[in-house]
Amino acid sequence: MKYEQDTPEAAWEEIRTAVAERDYEKFSERVELSRFINTTYDEATEELANRCEEFHELYPHDLYFQFGAQNIRNYNEEFRETHLGFLDQFISAYFRNLGRPKKFEADPVTFSAGAFRKLYGAARSIVKETTLNGREAVLLVEITGGFIYRKMIGAMDFRFVFERDAEGRWRLTGVQNVDELTPPILDVAETFWPKSWDLGISF
Repeated sequence: MKYEQDTPEAAWEEIRTAVAERDYEKFSERVELSRFINTTYDEATEELANRCEEFHELYPHDLYFQFGAQNIRNYNEEFRETHLGFLDQFISAYFRNLGRPKKFEADPVTFSAGAFRKLYGAARSIVKETTLNGREAVLLVEITGGFIYRKMIGAMDFRFVFERDAEGRWRLTGVQNVDELTPPILDVAETFWPKSWDLGISF
């Protein structure tokens, strides 16, 4: 195999560097982006649906949780193209290093990409554990918000799934613990983002 000596930890470091340097070519070599996004979207949808009543009690103002689990599944499926389309344009804007507008309303995509640059620059990550199982590996990575974004991000443990490709290169394919991450990420969204966020964007 061409990448016989490759490791999941090396793959993670290359991903971190590629994001910091906005190098999409290197980033895509290490991330199966479409698979990662689609799988995570589906798993997060199920987690939100299955815990709909719990989240409705926590965030009674949010209409998203007021109409039951099946409504969440139907809504996310109906607007899947819009949600993933926004994310695709966000990733493109970030790696193309487009100038950030002064106001969110001027260009939500590039504004969000610019905000992420600051967030990412302040965040720190530590690989705490690696679990190998044949051609699959799980990296337990603690991500913290640093001094500026500590209140927003706190400290969250991500279990990133890596798989060896045909050449032996480790690539990021998913997140194993979406169930554990959904509550803290949702709480950040409910606390720091507008309660109703209609971007008015079609893809």
